[in-house]
Amino acid sequence: MTQLQRLTSLLHQDDESTPPSATTPLTSPSTAAEATEVLLLGAELTELVSALGRYGFNLAHHVAVDDIPARYWHHNTTIVTCAHHLEPAATWNTAQARRCRQKKAPIICIGADDDFDARYRLAELGASGLFTLPVEIPGLAERIEQLNREQQQAQAARVLLLDDDEELAEHYRLVLTTAGMNVRVMTRPAALLSTLAEFRPDIVLMDINMAPYSGVTLARMIRFEPQWLSLPIIYLSSEQDRDQQLSALAQGADEFITKPISDQQLIRTVRILYYRARQLSKLVSCDGLTGLLNHTHIKQALSHEFSRVQRLGHSTTVAMLDLDHFKQINDNHGHAIGDQVIKALANLLHKRLRITDHLGRYGGEEFVAILPDCDLSQAKTMFEQICRHFAALSFNGSEHKFGVTVSVGLADLNQFISAEHALNAADEALYQRKHQGRNGVSCYYLPTLPVDNG
Repeated sequence: MTQLQRLTSLLHQDDESTPPSATTPLTSPSTAAEATEVLLLGAELTELVSALGRYGFNLAHHVAVDDIPARYWHHNTTIVTCAHHLEPAATWNTAQARRCRQKKAPIICIGADDDFDARYRLAELGASGLFTLPVEIPGLAERIEQLNREQQQAQAARVLLLDDDEELAEHYRLVLTTAGMNVRVMTRPAALLSTLAEFRPDIVLMDINMAPYSGVTLARMIRFEPQWLSLPIIYLSSEQDRDQQLSALAQGADEFITKPISDQQLIRTVRILYYRARQLSKLVSCDGLTGLLNHTHIKQALSHEFSRVQRLGHSTTVAMLDLDHFKQINDNHGHAIGDQVIKALANLLHKRLRITDHLGRYGGEEFVAILPDCDLSQAKTMFEQICRHFAALSFNGSEHKFGVTVSVGLADLNQFISAEHALNAADEALYQRKHQGRNGVSCYYLPTLPVDNG
């Protein structure tokens, strides 16, 4: 039996023996989206159950760690705990992560102490955040969503692997796929540029010697395109000379891994570089207030999706959203409250849309969403639910509580000759919605030509 066959056999054994809690969250995910899982720990957090419930989280509340069934643990669940429960919660979290062979779930602590020593102790125990009493609910909800996105993005990393050793490449693919990554393997680099454009990897693993090709030269060629300047490239090589390694790194790569490499080292290296790349990418591509794609990058995402639609022929819906009467909110309650409303809609959209969807802040109170493999009728049903859910939220104004509604326009990307035409159509549908009473969804349909009976 070869090394590759042994690994495959072990992976199948792991699949059969993995306990349900390693892969099953509190509720089964739907094909559209799954609610963010939150586990509240401590009798003092009873009031948070109803407060966070209005944000659409899937909540479980327990008084102590000993009361929590093991099946409630999942690495994508955010644990919110009182300060005095943090140590047993951290110990339980670590034990469950080891049992399920997953990374630990993030923990947010609720406490009264906010000095340096208290914060240091919380960080030492593995907390990912601290909220002091009284808890600012919108801020807590936003932090929970942020941690959830980070957990999901780490799993969804797209890795492009170039290695002319087919057996070794398949070994790496199995290892990284088992770690939750999406891996595309190439044993010949001739189709590299087209694969980059179609697969759009988050990170590239590349053998430095693939005769007659050089990995160093291929890395330099990749950097010809401005869109790939920040793409992390990792060299794989048996080269031991550090000077040679540094020389290769100076010509376009980010890291050098010396073969042979252990499976765990490979996984950790890819995850660390992917995390760094995501953080840098956010600084460039994301809106500072909401964390969504900014104007430029949501339009780029739409252009890329239009190219995919032309090539593959699947249905994709483009949505334009606008908060109703938003100027009155800023005038009556101030821009800080207006920002809370914008962030609340961004968080709701994050929860309702799929990881594969694209979401951006187009400008001011306008948003754009791109939904691959989703037709107009499916999108209309989903956004009508979003409109109802958002209208039910309550915001604390300068003098009283108030609610906000949102209007949505939809267009079918497949029906247009360019991405820009589809976006304009969604905007026209949004305009129609505004004139039809707001707080709802309108679709753009191409005009039908009259039938010539002559």
